Amino acid sequence: MTICTLELQAQLQPRKGYPLVPKSIVDYLKQYRLDKRLTRFELANKLNVYESTIDKWERGVTKPNKENKQRIIRLLGYNPMQNIITI
Repeated sequence: MTICTLELQAQLQPRKGYPLVPKSIVDYLKQYRLDKRLTRFELANKLNVYESTIDKWERGVTKPNKENKQRIIRLLGYNPMQNIITI
């Protein structure tokens, strides 16, 4: 015999370092990595780059070249920078 039903909902906190407002293709890539719970090493294997390359991109030390940007777009399945409007 059920007297009442209680349903609770909670929103998960974003993971540490999660870019809430992505501004670059690397921010979208980091969101992808964290959403899929991939390590930098696993992501690097998917993109055929070194793990240190992913680390440098995420820390802003370097940026992906044209070829790597194309790989990122293929991995994401879309170009996240296509709809960004700069004023």
